[in-house]
Amino acid sequence: MKQKIDDILSKHYPNIQDTFISGRDASKLGWTNDNTVNLSGSAYLDDNDVFHYSTSQNIKDNPVDLYNMINTHRTRLAPIYDMKRQYYKGRHINILNRKPTPHGDPDNRRIVNMPKKLVNSFNGYFIGTPIDIAYQDPSEEETSESDKVNNLIQDMTKHQVLDDVFTEASKWSSVYGRSYLYLYTDKDAYPHITFLDPLNTFIVYDNTVKNEPLFGVTYSYRPDKLGHQILHGSFIEVNDTVPFASDATNMQSVSFDDNPDPDTGIDDKNAHPFSQLPIVEVIDNEERLGVFDDTVSLVDDLDGAMSAKANDSDSFAASVLKVINSELSDEQIDDIKQSRVLNLFLDKSWANSDESRALPTPDAEFMEKPTGDELQENQIQHDTDFIYQVSQIANLDNVDFSTSAAQALDFKIHSMKLKALAKETKFKRSLTQIWACALEAQGINVNDVDNLEYTFNFTIPHNLLAEAQTANELQSTTSQETAIASLSNVPDAKKEMQKIADEQDQLAQQAKERMPDPYLDPNSEDDTSNNDINNSSGGDE
Repeated sequence: MKQKIDDILSKHYPNIQDTFISGRDASKLGWTNDNTVNLSGSAYLDDNDVFHYSTSQNIKDNPVDLYNMINTHRTRLAPIYDMKRQYYKGRHINILNRKPTPHGDPDNRRIVNMPKKLVNSFNGYFIGTPIDIAYQDPSEEETSESDKVNNLIQDMTKHQVLDDVFTEASKWSSVYGRSYLYLYTDKDAYPHITFLDPLNTFIVYDNTVKNEPLFGVTYSYRPDKLGHQILHGSFIEVNDTVPFASDATNMQSVSFDDNPDPDTGIDDKNAHPFSQLPIVEVIDNEERLGVFDDTVSLVDDLDGAMSAKANDSDSFAASVLKVINSELSDEQIDDIKQSRVLNLFLDKSWANSDESRALPTPDAEFMEKPTGDELQENQIQHDTDFIYQVSQIANLDNVDFSTSAAQALDFKIHSMKLKALAKETKFKRSLTQIWACALEAQGINVNDVDNLEYTFNFTIPHNLLAEAQTANELQSTTSQETAIASLSNVPDAKKEMQKIADEQDQLAQQAKERMPDPYLDPNSEDDTSNNDINNSSGGDE
């Protein structure tokens, strides 16, 4: 596998975008009538690089089908994922594997890492501010069930740093076109959530219109004592996770390490308490396209333009000096290279002779090479603009954050907001499934997952002064809650209104304590004191 990936990364591709976009292997292997390619038996790969299997078949009874899916993933999909990873990290295959320039000419390989810029900008906007997850009790008053669910969410989020887990899952789904969230339990049956990349993981869906996930697969190849690469993995299904390995008698099949109970059909050793799959796919779109998949040809072109520009700069430094009407010796040429000074003159002994006047005047100049600087600048600008436009990512590097520009910011990021809203819908569906498993692991009613609310707070720069002015004007035409909700730094308008009311009550109480009672005689306290003194004196007599 490693050698295969190394071979792929060492090639130059005329248009690598065709490789990145999902469905390429299906189209190359041959289409069927329903736009899929059969692998074997009841398994097939669709146009979005998603595996499907028949609901009428049991994969454990057909281990060759599972092996064929793993082999297709390993040999056709995983190398492409690795290429995407290299592009994200800044190792752009096409510019690095370009043929060397002839005759020792400058051969720069400049890389502008736009894929990383696009992925990080989009996910910084989408999930840079952590997701707010809370259980909303359907009853008017909070119950012990509500407290139990919210405490579980808070504890898992804090101790497992789930904000980072969800951020990484979102980032890699934008790189690969998909990633996975996986929930497992420790020895105390406490749930843990982690993310998996698609390099050695995939989910198989059914072949019905429901398109429901049937099982998940994670696998790896490890050498045995003889150095042979042996397949090992886990088969994740509802209620069970079963280890498997290469079949000892047939290397193109697998054998399950499974001892199912004759009554339940589940191996108690590997059973898990979930009524649904504890692994879920995180995607940006149904086509499983990453953020830069359909712009990678522009990225390669931008790298080429920047490299050509650098080559021209190096060529200028290595310009050829043309000496006219003077013959230089090798020693003189070496002196010129060292001193960087050229002094051409006629010998004084015959400089003023008639013969010298008839000779042409010696001269020297650098030979000018044709340059395409203006053309290159236009190409670089066009490539950059199209990369942002096609990827639907806003270029915020050249935003002037003046009042007028800030007001137009919403229009500038509108396309990216639509992209983020589409991803938000799919991300919520993934979170619902994974949190349902977490609730089940703790013995909480799985239906409570329907009352979980996910709030995505898109991260954008704000002009708070302009927002404050807008909110102040809104108070004359809308409710106070609506006016406060227009402020981006106020996450909850109702809570903010309650804080304002509490502060007003506190200020009123403080003012009341400072003001004297208008019905109290200012001399009453002194009179009372004097009366007490007089009464005390009279008592002594």
